[in-house]
Amino acid sequence: MKKSGLPFTTRSATSPKVVYVIGAGFSAGLRFPTIGNLLPRMWSRIETAGFADEMAAIVRFHHPAFNPARAESYPSIEELLSEMQANTQLFDSSRPATGNFTSAHLDGCRQKLLLELSKWFHELQREALAAPKPWLTSLVDRMKSEEAQIISFNWDLVLDNLLFGSDLKHTNYGFASKSPGPTLIKPHGSLNWYRAETGRFLSNTKKFRLAGNDGAKIYAFKPFRSPLSSKREYMPLIVPPVFMKEFQEDIFRRLWQRAVSVISTASEVRFIGYSLPTADFHARFILRCGFHNQEAGALRKDGHRAAPTGRANVTIVDPDTTNQVSRRIGDAVGWHCHHVVGTVEDWVEGRVS
Repeated sequence: MKKSGLPFTTRSATSPKVVYVIGAGFSAGLRFPTIGNLLPRMWSRIETAGFADEMAAIVRFHHPAFNPARAESYPSIEELLSEMQANTQLFDSSRPATGNFTSAHLDGCRQKLLLELSKWFHELQREALAAPKPWLTSLVDRMKSEEAQIISFNWDLVLDNLLFGSDLKHTNYGFASKSPGPTLIKPHGSLNWYRAETGRFLSNTKKFRLAGNDGAKIYAFKPFRSPLSSKREYMPLIVPPVFMKEFQEDIFRRLWQRAVSVISTASEVRFIGYSLPTADFHARFILRCGFHNQEAGALRKDGHRAAPTGRANVTIVDPDTTNQVSRRIGDAVGWHCHHVVGTVEDWVEGRVS
């Protein structure tokens, strides 16, 4: 039997409070794209969906040397969506009159791009779950046994499915007091979350209210797939990968607060496949708040601080040999972190430690 890179113990009153922070590197081990290679891998789908000419014109405006046949000419999806965001914000300020290309046209292309991206992720998810990799199954078993708090910056539903299955409910996503078992906190949204304008059309037997009231309700769709409809497109509630992200709904305020709360009292924090990108200022701030609270004590509602729980043991699992990732995360943590150089699979299977 292979040695596992993780302790495998059942939670008790004295067990460590374990928090995982998960990013794109985790999903990359399941054949999902990364920020850097997403656009070239996705381009054939954009062509099939029929809006490649429009997208190519937009990309080429910002990157004149862009050629769909040359992978090295593609910007990252984060860079492109940030450029489109700036384009929208300054559209009227950049011209004396509207020409053939309008701001609405730009927003429509952005919407089609994100919708196609969500459909692709659902397909990749089905492939990943058709025959789950042994390391993934092992990791999920450990998360369950530890009753871990998992902060995932990924949209996909792989962990949601394996952790909760048909028992999925709002408490699993951290929208209530801690219940037995693991909790999955998704500060960048999820492929099965929908705003009220479309979520209200979902079958009552296949959804539950996640947060919000009246016209601001957010629904979670229980089947781990896209809703099927010939009448409307269902755009999930996801935060696009842009440099300056926007968190307008109250649901995100609650998610960020929960993330700070679980880090504030954690005794073990494990970053797996998460690189804390330089431009992700919001995530860095939230992480810094949580780790600061470990030493200063978490703020209570009365304005006073609780007793500090002390510094957590922090492990960073990432294949980066330049130590840039460990330095970025270490700066947010504020003290020494153990850097495991390897993939998530290597770590879970005990090949690196």
